[in-house]
Amino acid sequence: MSKEVLEISILVDEKFDVHFNLTEGFLGIILSVFGK
Repeated sequence: MSKEVLEISILVDEKFDVHFNLTEGFLGIILSVFGK
């Protein structure tokens, strides 16, 4: 039971990290475009 919960939380963390990195990347592109 504990292992399953741990694995699920790890999968969620990985997906969240990827989504956060993509969002940060898009924000960086937008900022660099408006910065120029």
